[in-house]
Amino acid sequence: MKNVLTAFSLLFTCCGSLAAAPYSADWDSLKRHEAVPEWFADAKLCVYFHWGVYSVPAWGSEWYPRWMYIHDREGWGSDIYEYHKNTYGPEMHYHDFIPQWKADKFDAKEWVDMFEDMGAKFIGSIAEHHDGFSLWDSEVNEWNSAVMGPGIDVVKAIGDEVKKRDLKYMATFHHGFHMMFYPKPENTWLRPVSRHNWVYEDVEVPQDEQYRTLYGNMTYDEANELWLGKLNEVIEAHCPDYIWMDFGQRYIKESHRQQFLANYFNKAAAEGKDVVVNTKGTFFPTDLAVVNVERATMEDITSEVWITDFILGASWCYNQAKRTALDPKQAIRMLAEVVSKNGVMLLSAGPMADGTMPEEQVEAMKGIGAWMKLYGEAIYETRPFVVFGEGPTELKRDPEDVWNEYGAIKKGLKKLNAKDIRYTQKGDTVYAIQLGWNNEQSERELTVFAGDAKGLKVKAVSVLGSKEPVKWKRTKKGLLVTQPKVKPAEADAALVYRIDLSN
Repeated sequence: MKNVLTAFSLLFTCCGSLAAAPYSADWDSLKRHEAVPEWFADAKLCVYFHWGVYSVPAWGSEWYPRWMYIHDREGWGSDIYEYHKNTYGPEMHYHDFIPQWKADKFDAKEWVDMFEDMGAKFIGSIAEHHDGFSLWDSEVNEWNSAVMGPGIDVVKAIGDEVKKRDLKYMATFHHGFHMMFYPKPENTWLRPVSRHNWVYEDVEVPQDEQYRTLYGNMTYDEANELWLGKLNEVIEAHCPDYIWMDFGQRYIKESHRQQFLANYFNKAAAEGKDVVVNTKGTFFPTDLAVVNVERATMEDITSEVWITDFILGASWCYNQAKRTALDPKQAIRMLAEVVSKNGVMLLSAGPMADGTMPEEQVEAMKGIGAWMKLYGEAIYETRPFVVFGEGPTELKRDPEDVWNEYGAIKKGLKKLNAKDIRYTQKGDTVYAIQLGWNNEQSERELTVFAGDAKGLKVKAVSVLGSKEPVKWKRTKKGLLVTQPKVKPAEADAALVYRIDLSN
């Protein structure tokens, strides 16, 4: 622990040198930060990955290290405890998986090539999940991938590769929940009161001093210092364009959340970067942070840009028991839905422990990339139209969804189809994105042109990817357009009508 405290001292001394910088650790000062720079509003599509020690058992979810110690869990994850005991035996602890994480097939360039080909305009690395194992060369956390397991500074490897290209770099932090992730003995290591705490009189989590940092067996004050120290290291070494935050940061002291933001914004200012943070809930004010909703959309167009996360595989991390992936056609349709309402879509891949990207996820990324290469002009650098869209598919909140606290409208997202339209706009061009090829009806009425857009003058209509002239006319019901006779490439995912307006 002495090395940890020494590293903290060095970090805070470094941060103290920023006293003359423009941001101080208080909300009034921090709210001067612009939450949404233009590059973020333009990017629309991004990707990162869930990869860590939990990728070794690769079963259940990335919450495996929590549920493997909880015998009376009900609901999601309840089968992990018995699976772990039956597969590995009662003496196998989470730290015992670390030497098995070899990552011998990891290739940062190959991953970033794959993500860029998919169409991502910013690319990220997970920095640390809830489990307490860092994916960079850390001074404050001896439990890290540079000195254990694969012996790789993953954050640096991905970051260096991304920075070689005309792309933005993101690091994701889930570690605000680390202090509550593993069960604790009764009446020890006091935490904020929460339904997320799991307390047993006799815990199976190792309590030896050598494991205290990994398993979070420390005081609340120590946990807060460690949370900030980890962030400071990545900020100083890499200063990502976007630091993504998971829900657990709400348990961190307000003073530490403010200090993190001040350190980050000041470092970014020194490097001339326009940076982004997000908030799930209200742990950061929305004046300075982008709202994040998980696997969801919004009810309507929002005045501020927001972001949502979706899974490329069956689970956030690789799950050997579920070898499925997101249908690229569904991904494109959900992307159009998100962008039409002023959102940005973030996808998470789940690599295998050895560094291999599962083939089903590779194919999904190829499918998304094929559409984006042809029709990305309807997505990138666009802004919402006067309405987000039209069509019969109803999107609504699922009252039984346990993630409603961090989500919004999601029920029906995977049912979007060719009868639905989503609009985007770039200057004097409107894109009507039909969410699939309509085999039943070639004509459709874009009713917005008889409603909120009735005052706009249409100069020309074409279909991206088609050389056929498009039949169109204004009617009392809107703008009548007709599909080409020959289906353009990738139109099964979505067909794009380009509508050019007169000044």
